[in-house]
Amino acid sequence: TKPGTLGTAFALRDALKVQTVPHLVARGSDRLSMEDLLIDLHYAGFRDVFVVRGDERFSPEGSAAPASLPASETYLHASDLVSHIASLNRGEYSPPSRGKPTAFTVGVAGYPEKHVEAPNFEADLDRLVAKAAAGAGFIVTQMVFDAAVYARFVAELRKRGVTLPVLPGVKPLLRLSSLRNVPKTFFVNVPQALARALEEAKSPEEEKAAGIAYAVRLCGELLDAGAPTLHFFTMGKGSGTRAVLDALYGSGGSR
Repeated sequence: TKPGTLGTAFALRDALKVQTVPHLVARGSDRLSMEDLLIDLHYAGFRDVFVVRGDERFSPEGSAAPASLPASETYLHASDLVSHIASLNRGEYSPPSRGKPTAFTVGVAGYPEKHVEAPNFEADLDRLVAKAAAGAGFIVTQMVFDAAVYARFVAELRKRGVTLPVLPGVKPLLRLSSLRNVPKTFFVNVPQALARALEEAKSPEEEKAAGIAYAVRLCGELLDAGAPTLHFFTMGKGSGTRAVLDALYGSGGSR
């Protein structure tokens, strides 16, 4: 059996001695069970959590709440879960009752090229503004391959009064096959410069080298654009990320 969110977070933190941020999925979760999990996480010393609505492609419930749960007992949007956590931070528990306030900082997802289900970029920004207003403390973006896209996204948020740190998502593309799989799976654009570099590579080794070189440049441009730090999508394979970090911060690195 799987250990669940609490067990996984505990294992990662204790085995690797790193700060661990449990991920919480709103879709399909009932409020009381989620509140119990949050209490356990807080008791275990976790103070940062990352909240997502959940992708219906990977959820048996689809876009609707489970039939056994009234709408008032689950979450329709990530902002609903963010609001719930904010209430715990104020010491407001179910059914309602008062208790010791929690001290969570809540991260939420942002989409520099808009979420696939949003009708337009502005509507998607409105949804993110709602998450910020509900109590979010930082934003982590979907993978982005163009620093200008990230800068535009942050600028639009600032126009709307959102001052939260925005961490850009970085995914080094190290194989030609990624040009087909990544846009199809994550609904993002791959710039022509990166696509051409991968297409012109003459071997898997050259593909990897081209992908790492592009990612290193991108990371530098993102940091120059004001990114407070970087969030890497490793997909369980860290060699590309390690190579990028070595180039940025290792001996002879530029950062």
